[in-house]
Order: sequence, then structure tokens, then C-alpha cells
Amino acid sequence: MGLTVLGASLIAHPAWSQDETEGGESQDVSESGSQADSEAEEASDEDTAGSRKSEGGGSDEEALVADIERGGSPVEVEGQTYLFVGARYRFILVPQFIMGMFADGGTTVGVHSGGAEFVVRRNNFEYDFALWLAGYSMDPTPFKAKTDAEDAWELVESRMKVLYLTADFLWSQVLSPEFAINYGMGAGFGLVFGPLYRNQAYRTPDGSYAPCIDQLNPSPFYCGQDNDHYNNYEEPAWTKGSKPVVFPWLALQTGVRYKPHRNFVARFDAGFGLSGFFFGVGADYGL
Repeated sequence: MGLTVLGASLIAHPAWSQDETEGGESQDVSESGSQADSEAEEASDEDTAGSRKSEGGGSDEEALVADIERGGSPVEVEGQTYLFVGARYRFILVPQFIMGMFADGGTTVGVHSGGAEFVVRRNNFEYDFALWLAGYSMDPTPFKAKTDAEDAWELVESRMKVLYLTADFLWSQVLSPEFAINYGMGAGFGLVFGPLYRNQAYRTPDGSYAPCIDQLNPSPFYCGQDNDHYNNYEEPAWTKGSKPVVFPWLALQTGVRYKPHRNFVARFDAGFGLSGFFFGVGADYGL
């Protein structure tokens, strides 16, 4: 009987060992499957979180832009275009030495001008398109060409005006959301209209010049018969005379830009061009 029990025991032992091994392998496979499922779920959660974070980042940026625009902030977002419409005033100073480059005589003339402007701005660079009127009025002033003789003096009076169509190309050095330094150039052309009067002149005893009454009157020397510039002679335009029809505008300029609110910009301009020095201000409304 003892042998029977021992034999049964020996027979049963390999089967038990096999069952134990199979059970252990099954448990290991189950644990490996559970671990893989857990890692897959974690990866899925990370992808979802990353996607939400990415979407949230875009939403946050859009919300920031919306808050800036809705709140009236002067901050300008990179890559976004801003439009403004407004008005400008410029005072142009035409110094006597510029006139003296082309003729004897002349005087310093102050020119008032103003008009409308439309501004397109993006990434700290702007185009300022403007339509503005300048009045080049000058009281009777002695003039003569540098090559003319002493008896060629005339009194020239201007009531001319110029309607300019120009564009300013300005870069900005930003100091703060409100303040910036502008620099660049302006170019365009103007249509000239209005009279330019010429009167032959004679030299008076006190050294000044007065208009001749007529040819040979009152001074045969100054009031010659070589032209008909008497009694407010009006100079013809272009091919028939020396008054231009079109006048160019070309200038280098700088200035200060002040933007306290997204819908308002104030600007101070200064520069030098073909007409002389100019100083001006502008005020624009943001669209």
C-alpha cells in the first residue's frame, strides 16, 4: 500500500507541476496584457491632453487678440493689418536760400496745407496715402535770373495752389505700445493752379523796387520794351510760360507716433524735401 501511495504520488507530481507551470504562465500573460492595456490608456490620455492643450493655446491666442481689440488696447498684434482714416496739417517753410539757388532776390515763404489721409499699417510699417492742398501765396517780391542784367528786375506775386497726391512710407521704432519713432520718405505729385503775376520793376531812390507803370515809364532803363510784363501780367503755364502744371513731391521725414487707444493715433511729422522744410501733425481714427 505504501508503494501504491508513493507511486500515485510520483504520478501525480508531474501533472501538478505542469498545472502549476501553466497557471503561472497564464498569470504572467494576463499581467502583461493588463500592463500593455494600461500603457495604451496612458498614451491615449497624453495624446488627448496634448491635443486639448494645443487647441487651448490657439483659443487663448484668439481670446487675447479679441480682448485687445474689445478693450481698446493700443497693442498691435504682429501679422495683423490695421487701417486708419484721418486728416493732416503741414506747414512748409520755403527758405530764401532755396530760391537763391536759381535766381537773385526772393524771400522766405510759409505755406499752409492740409487734407485727408488713409493709413495701412502692418508689422510696424505703414503707408500713408494723402490728398492735400497747399497754398503757395507770396506777396510781390523782386526777382531776376542770375544771368540777367540789372535792368531785368521784376516783382513776382504768387497766388498759386497745389493739390498733392502723395504716399508716405514709414517704418516705426516702437518705444512702448503707445509711442513710436517714425522714419522714412514721402513721394508723389501735385497739380498746380492759380495765377502767377509778373511786373517789370525799377529801383527807387531808397533801394527798393516798385512796379513799372508801362514801357519806358517811369524809368527807360528798367522799364524796357523787350517784354510785356506790365499791369499784373499773368504768366502762362508750361509750354507757353514758366509756370508748371505738375510739381513733384519728394521728401525725407521722421516724427513721433502716439497711439493711446486702438481707435486713435496722433502723429507729429518733420522733414525736408524739394519744397523746403515741413512740420506737421496728423490725427487718425482706427477702422
